[in-house]
Amino acid sequence: MMLPVRSFICLLYLLSMSLQQVWSQETWDLKKCIAIALDKNRSLDKSEWGLKSKEVDIRAAKNERLPNLNAYTNVYTNFGQSQDIFGNAARNDNFNGTLGFSSNYSIFNHGKIKHTIKKEELLLAAGQEDLAILKREITIRVMQRFLNTMLQREISHAKDTALVFAENQLQKVRKSNELGATSLTILYEAEANYAREKEKSAQAHYAEDKAILELKQAMGLGVDVELVVEDQLDFPFLETFETHNKSAIFNRSLDAHPVLKKYNFLNESLLFDKKSIAAQRYPTVDASLALGSFYFNNLTSRIGNIPLFRQFQGNFSQQIGLSINFPIFNKHAIKHALQKNQIQLQENLTQLEMEKETIKQELEKYLLDLANFENQYVSLSQITEMSKKAFAVSLKSYEAGRISIYDLHVSRSNLLAVESEWIQAKYNVLFTQILIHYSMHGSLD
Repeated sequence: MMLPVRSFICLLYLLSMSLQQVWSQETWDLKKCIAIALDKNRSLDKSEWGLKSKEVDIRAAKNERLPNLNAYTNVYTNFGQSQDIFGNAARNDNFNGTLGFSSNYSIFNHGKIKHTIKKEELLLAAGQEDLAILKREITIRVMQRFLNTMLQREISHAKDTALVFAENQLQKVRKSNELGATSLTILYEAEANYAREKEKSAQAHYAEDKAILELKQAMGLGVDVELVVEDQLDFPFLETFETHNKSAIFNRSLDAHPVLKKYNFLNESLLFDKKSIAAQRYPTVDASLALGSFYFNNLTSRIGNIPLFRQFQGNFSQQIGLSINFPIFNKHAIKHALQKNQIQLQENLTQLEMEKETIKQELEKYLLDLANFENQYVSLSQITEMSKKAFAVSLKSYEAGRISIYDLHVSRSNLLAVESEWIQAKYNVLFTQILIHYSMHGSLD
């Protein structure tokens, strides 16, 4: 019976909408996931605010080279009596005030301001490396969870394939049992095997969903965001990846690692801080300028009182001064500050060597793991091919009645186990290669 025209049009519309939804489903590659994670991470926002604070410190240090300018005014009154040199006592009630501007400028400070500015700039550079370290940690975490998502999805696909096979076998056994050609024992075994494969598939999909959730959390995404990762890794360096020159890998990794750059900047900043502290041992020369006037009004005798603005105009004066300060004794404060600076420098140098050793040890472990994973991958590839052939023979033997259903299920389970190990080895190789490349270059390009 033919469908009415209106129903046919509605069916076509629903079909087109469903196809459009499938085609428009966005897939996420590794670089995009990393970019989203870096954009949404709150720790990075906090670190960037810390960098802004260091930039303010630099501007404040540079402004120390400028003169300061202050305005002042004082108004006060005196009540009571005083005695002159002849012993005569008299009231001295008066009202007076001052008004003016003052300025100071450092002419010579033995480079203290210059060294302080350089120290603050190096501290900013060290802070930027702290930010790079945090980005590195986030990137590696996203890489690990992205590849784990791909791994769990592929394992789920293998378990689903095993489930489909078990379901097909169960249907065949049921039909055979209904015809009386198969015993109940074989039927029960087929049903039990189907239940086992169904549970394995459910657990595999749970592991896949969990991996996706962990990836979303690493990216800072909500659980309601649809996240479908791509099936392939589009990195050309994986095709030509090699680890023959281990010395070059170590050297490039040490040059690219932000933690080593951080401590180099910190050590340089300490050297300039040492110069800034040592500058306090030398004389300083400061210039001062003062402009002002004063007002005085005797409240007792009213003699000689002059109006306010006339007094300010008549009492206007200027003062230019030059002061030289010679440090003589400051309770060994400079000495102790230099000692603490040297201790901090030695501590940083020790930490720098420890970080270098840690990076080398990590790279040695990555290279050893990679060699092991590559050997596993090659071996498991061969074993998987042989297991597929063995299962194909077992399936034909079972259909010919030469082996039991138990032997068939054992052969299928062995193939599934080998396939899962092969998939795990493949992604272990991929992750380790990407990790070593990222350690060497600081990026995935």
